[in-house]
Amino acid sequence: MSKSLLEELLAKGVEIPAPSSVVVEDLDVSRIEAGVVLYPGCVVRGRETLLRAGTRLGRAGGGYFENVRCGERCDLYGGYFEDAVFLADVTMRGHAEVRGGTLLEEGCEAAHHVGYKMTVCLPYVVAGSLINFCDALVSGGTSRSDHSEIGSTLALYNFTPWGDKYASLFGGVARGVFLRERPIFVGGQTQVVSPVRVGFGAVLTAGSAVRRDVPEDRLYGEATTVIDEPFDAVRYGALLPKFEATRDFTGNLWALIAWYERVRIPTAKDALERALYEAALQQLRAGVAERVKRLGKVASKLEASRLSHEAAAAAGGEAAARHAKRAAEHAAVQAAWPAWEAAMKQPAMPPLEALDSVAASYVAWRGDTGRQLVDFVRKGVADGERLAAVDALVEVVQAVSQ
Repeated sequence: MSKSLLEELLAKGVEIPAPSSVVVEDLDVSRIEAGVVLYPGCVVRGRETLLRAGTRLGRAGGGYFENVRCGERCDLYGGYFEDAVFLADVTMRGHAEVRGGTLLEEGCEAAHHVGYKMTVCLPYVVAGSLINFCDALVSGGTSRSDHSEIGSTLALYNFTPWGDKYASLFGGVARGVFLRERPIFVGGQTQVVSPVRVGFGAVLTAGSAVRRDVPEDRLYGEATTVIDEPFDAVRYGALLPKFEATRDFTGNLWALIAWYERVRIPTAKDALERALYEAALQQLRAGVAERVKRLGKVASKLEASRLSHEAAAAAGGEAAARHAKRAAEHAAVQAAWPAWEAAMKQPAMPPLEALDSVAASYVAWRGDTGRQLVDFVRKGVADGERLAAVDALVEVVQAVSQ
């Protein structure tokens, strides 16, 4: 711990009620504003740390915060936070674990004991307590009082018996960024088996399982099924739906990347906000890299699975037709994977002038008032301009997923 660093922070106007109980290391003081509060028991380190005015760290007993970037008035009660980005007015209550690839936009909240990694939440998403919710993107809702909800004690299962990881999409970026869609409600004690895609306005019933896509405006839940059959760690079942869902998820990440590059970053009100948005962009690119890596791992194991299915089909029996079908699907995925992988890594971007138009209109609407982008997209943007931007973002998704 550097005593001089503590003194610099105190002199700048950072509130540290018990300086002897706080550890600060390797911070860039220029990225920490007056009005930040560091409560007793905090460890704050990392050159990428960025803390804007009104942010409070550790008021529920301290916590570990490394390379955490926070907009104005964030309130992280305590827990473990590393390489995560929080835009303005995010609240996370005690004993959270938030790791790399996580981006929570304006007004998101979570209660106690919530785990996020590679998790992206658009504005106002609220999570309850005792939640594991990694590898997901959530949107939906219009405001803090009309928001998508992740119910308490939910588990999102992203890891398979084959050692693979998948991500789930709730809502979507193209329409979700404009904060005019119906919220998604995920009931408490729900078990979501990734990858799934859940539409705007969907309600997932409490205590149920969700193993498949749920369309918009549906009330949905599955009962637990009884399964008793041999398990083969080499032989995959149907994989095409998983590849399609992952490509769609990655396309949504690219759409959000376009939104940051063409709307958020160019309209940042100052250097620190720009740095915050650039950090968010890094999280999204990390999410893309994660999905490419994970799906590539699956693709690398398809040959062995295909050969196993072909052998089983050749042996005959009641399941021969099913094995032949799986072998054919595997072969089709293997043939398509190089092109899919290339599009996931870097899609051919469509024209994005419609996003530039949104950015210019926001700057004119904001003027010198400091009004936030979340207010503009809900109230200020013209319908024609909004719809053109939605179409452009949809084309970004399709550049990856089709």
